[in-house]
Amino acid sequence: MYTTPTHDDVLDAAAAIVVGDGADALGYARIAQHLDVTFDDVTTLYPLFEELLAALLTRETGDLVRIIADNVDRDPRGGLPSRIFGYALGAIYEHPVARALYLADPGGLERIMRAIDGVARVPDLTIHPELLPALQRAGMVRLDVDAEAIAAVVSVLGSGIAMSAPGQQLDAVASGLISMLERGVDADVTDTTPGKLVFARYAATLAVGAHRG
Repeated sequence: MYTTPTHDDVLDAAAAIVVGDGADALGYARIAQHLDVTFDDVTTLYPLFEELLAALLTRETGDLVRIIADNVDRDPRGGLPSRIFGYALGAIYEHPVARALYLADPGGLERIMRAIDGVARVPDLTIHPELLPALQRAGMVRLDVDAEAIAAVVSVLGSGIAMSAPGQQLDAVASGLISMLERGVDADVTDTTPGKLVFARYAATLAVGAHRG
């Protein structure tokens, strides 16, 4: 029996194509073939291909943030900057679409971002510059640290890391960043709950999916 696809069906198919064949393989016809539906079934849901790309990135960004938030919440030391940013980079390895874009095809994300810029809302894939200052105000960052300067350094997360560093070196980037934060940024505190609450508020602003039925 023929079933008309939903928005989620289309995004699931798009994600599977990115993971299996890379971002360049993504297109209306390929999605329709993957779902065994008509071309028009897909374009009816997403008349602009750039809207489909934006919806996919928005959903995958929300999934990444939820992975990070879960790890931060479970870790007794999760409110410290080194743990938060370490989990952020680790989430890239855990998430199939992120792994495909950042490691297998680091140029794919840049091409997608260029395609949707100016046409559809571009998801924010970077660490907000106010996160570290907020963590400092919560007592999670040493008082003698320039939180805004450190925030500028770690802004290579998200799309920046794919565009500025080879995907194959992501593990080295993660290790170096975590070490830097542990030694020079993390405050010497016992209770990191205030930092967890700061990140939870930040995560709530990003964890917005593209689930529309």
